Amino acid sequence: MMDEMSNERETERIEPKNVVKPPERRWKKKIWVWITAILTAVVIFFSGGLCLWFSLDKEMRDLIKVKHVVDKKYYQDVADDDFYGAIFRAINGQVLDAYSGYMTADEYDSSNKQQAGSRSGIGLSFYTKDVDGNDQMLVVRISGNSPAETSGIKTGDRIVGFGKTSDEIVYNQKLNDFSTFLAERADNENFSVRILRDGMEQDITLYKAEYVENYVFYKTRDKAYTFDQNRDLIESADGYAFLDEDTAYLRLIQFGGNASSGFRQVMELFRTGGKKNLVLDLRGNGGGFLDTMQAIASYFCKTATETFPTVAVADYGNKRSEFQAIGNYYDAYFSGESKILVLADQNTASASECLIGCMVDYGAIDYGDICLTKRGDVAKTYGKGIMQTTYPLGLGKASAIKLTTAVIRWPVSDYCIHARGILPEDGALTVEETFPDEQLIERAFTKWKNGK
Repeated sequence: MMDEMSNERETERIEPKNVVKPPERRWKKKIWVWITAILTAVVIFFSGGLCLWFSLDKEMRDLIKVKHVVDKKYYQDVADDDFYGAIFRAINGQVLDAYSGYMTADEYDSSNKQQAGSRSGIGLSFYTKDVDGNDQMLVVRISGNSPAETSGIKTGDRIVGFGKTSDEIVYNQKLNDFSTFLAERADNENFSVRILRDGMEQDITLYKAEYVENYVFYKTRDKAYTFDQNRDLIESADGYAFLDEDTAYLRLIQFGGNASSGFRQVMELFRTGGKKNLVLDLRGNGGGFLDTMQAIASYFCKTATETFPTVAVADYGNKRSEFQAIGNYYDAYFSGESKILVLADQNTASASECLIGCMVDYGAIDYGDICLTKRGDVAKTYGKGIMQTTYPLGLGKASAIKLTTAVIRWPVSDYCIHARGILPEDGALTVEETFPDEQLIERAFTKWKNGK
């Protein structure tokens, strides 16, 4: 009995199956594995950082060093926005051309919204100097759906004073002072402006607001069509009485927003209304998106035989890219007797000049079908035959860099209009600039029609 008990205790001692004790050697091994992993990560991090550091240009490394020394040693604090803002302003003003530049996240976001048609403000564009160089605020354009349009301001009006109320109006024709006054007003806060129209002064109530700009206006002899904030087509009786029954008027403000869809809708009105001739107004149209131009150019490739004709060529220096129309619709809307008049001015630029080039190259118009607004001694289009591409510098709401990347050439002639524009010596008609708009359009139309 004693022997059995002794054997039992001995068995328990030499075979501890239910007792777990981590071996000391295994525990030390795990520690060294972790230490080795951490040291390896640190080495990789710093070696990668060193590789990145030495991959930078010497000037970039110096800039980083300068920033570090300024942060540590300069006697005043310099905010990061001020430090880098000065650098970016120098890049925009001294390094890149006038069409390129760095944009902050807010500026890039605002640019995208404006191209899409989302605006904020009163919706007026001015000439700010008269022929003698004196300050003025002469209204030359009113944005569709803007507070200014709603208030009844017209092109040719001069703002000669402003104030919180009519009783507080101060005579002032300086745009900078008016801009400061506007900045102090809240959205939808009423204020007063005094305008000079036809030699008579009158006060108009105005306000600032966000709005969706309309870029397409269409008129016949007895009707007018525009688009509201929801992009819905609306009709009024404010036509141009000087137009004949065969002719319609179409103004295109910019290649963005509702330009493509709006253009398509009014061209359907053109077709169903039995119109034959078109007055296409591109005055003040400084361009916009190339894909919008491609869609609109589809209506004007008269002699093109391709289903998707080339409407612009981008010359990148080492390569060329062709941009096609989205279709070839000329014959569906125009006949062999159809005539098209294009109105243009010094602010007709970029995509607008590209569209004119497409129309000339494909025979929809010749130079004699272009009427230039003569302002002072100058009658021409702007002359911008280069293209910009915008590169976001991150995801979401990011900053961006816009760069001139290509020369734009007309699709058939391979002509580049840059730094020249369309001129009277090309054969274009001219008409003196007058206000309101209807008078200028009538004189241009009459001159063109009689010339034919």
